[in-house]
Amino acid sequence: MKPHPMDISFFEEWLRDKKNLAESTVYLYIHSLERFLITNPEIDKVDDYNNFIIKFAIKKRCNHYYSVLKQYINFKITETTVRVKILDQLIKPPVKEDTVRERIHLTETKIFEVINNLERKKHRIIALIQSLTGVRAGDVLRLKDDGIVPEEYKNKSVLKLNIVGKRRKSNKIFIFDEVAQQVIMDYVTESECLDGYYFLQEGTMRNRGGDLSNEARMITMNYQWYWADLKQALQLAGVDKKDFATHDFRRCFARRAWEKHKDLYRLQSLLSHADPKTTLRYLKQSGLQNADYHMEMQE
Repeated sequence: MKPHPMDISFFEEWLRDKKNLAESTVYLYIHSLERFLITNPEIDKVDDYNNFIIKFAIKKRCNHYYSVLKQYINFKITETTVRVKILDQLIKPPVKEDTVRERIHLTETKIFEVINNLERKKHRIIALIQSLTGVRAGDVLRLKDDGIVPEEYKNKSVLKLNIVGKRRKSNKIFIFDEVAQQVIMDYVTESECLDGYYFLQEGTMRNRGGDLSNEARMITMNYQWYWADLKQALQLAGVDKKDFATHDFRRCFARRAWEKHKDLYRLQSLLSHADPKTTLRYLKQSGLQNADYHMEMQE
């Protein structure tokens, strides 16, 4: 059985609506499936799947290709006996060791040096929001024209960010720093930013219509531009790009929050983690819990 030309569009809709995956994950899955289907395989032949798994998931150590194919088989092959037979015969990539990779911690001074080294102003805004709030880069890139709202809280000016995160989970984030508020609002009110999506490349989303997949692809492209700019900024600040990535703004925020509150569940709430195990992994990556225990023992 050959794949139908509309398979990719239907599969994309299925991932979003039935599996409730984040847009960035949907894009990754679709890009991976396109690579598989470009060879025009027989999708009911297990050898075609396994050859692809060997080439990409095993030899290139990209285990997500295996997951993509499993999801596609579940989506495409409706006959239960055929589907189960193929799934049972799939080659499983070796399981990666469950190790926690330690990440570098930058001081606030160093973080702002990195931010100031970013070439594009909108990338400085994204990094500033990440540093102050711990929000994921992709969540900032998805902010729409009602995503940043000036408000008052306890007689103080505040910016409320209406974040839509992983699995379309809604979250409210607040920025109290007055200088940051001014910088952000000055940027988002500039004429070139009033195109519905503050942080997307200027003009790239024009005439996009209602194509959600195009929106997801543009978010991914803008993330790539942001990451490219950040790598250059890190080099200027004397930080190895292997030691710091966009997500490390979030990890550094988590470390500051832990040092201030020493409260796992408060940190879980700040990071909007559904599972406290994810929050614990952040702490383990910095060795923070052990540092506190050793400090108490040695005082």
